[in-house]
Amino acid sequence: MRHTHVIRRLATAGLLAGGLAAAATPALAATPGSEGSAYGLTVTGPIAVPPVPAVSSSTGTVSKSLLREDHTKLVKASTLDVSASAARARSSVARLSVPAARLLASAVTAKCVGGQGSAHLARAVLAGKRLDSSPPPNTTVPVDVDGLGRTALVLNKQQRTADGRLAVTAIELTLPGGKGAIRIASATCGRAAAPPRGPSEAPAPKPVEHDLPVTG
Repeated sequence: MRHTHVIRRLATAGLLAGGLAAAATPALAATPGSEGSAYGLTVTGPIAVPPVPAVSSSTGTVSKSLLREDHTKLVKASTLDVSASAARARSSVARLSVPAARLLASAVTAKCVGGQGSAHLARAVLAGKRLDSSPPPNTTVPVDVDGLGRTALVLNKQQRTADGRLAVTAIELTLPGGKGAIRIASATCGRAAAPPRGPSEAPAPKPVEHDLPVTG
């Protein structure tokens, strides 16, 4: 009987140790929080302009302003204002000019709030024709760029980023021949997608006492 009691205690202790080990297993990573970001304008290609001004935040509101952007002949603008917080972002660009595309606008604005986006164009004119002040998402307008050829202007461009947030760009002009792009007023917001869950863990075993038969 003494051997039976010892074996029963060892078996129970082993089961308890297994349960404690399972309880000590790290929990799955928490779902990433929201983050907002925004920039005034950017140019990609041989003559590049990094996103300016640019801000991002996963907590309180962060703002930045730039009085003028005229580093290249492709695009000029004055009074670029951007702001971003955990769940919203906004970008506004005033007195926009893209001479090669004959594009002018008094103000261009992109907003993103809680995963919903919009764009507004104030007195925007392309080659002498007035553009819609509140274009539907992903409105495409053909345009000729002097010296480069025909391409397309996308108004209120909306797309999902890899992490599930919404990116809104008020104006995107792709330069012909793969020579880059001009993007005006961009705002990104929304809760990032949760990481994929791993296989479910089996529940920890419950210790059950049994009298184990002992021979000899």
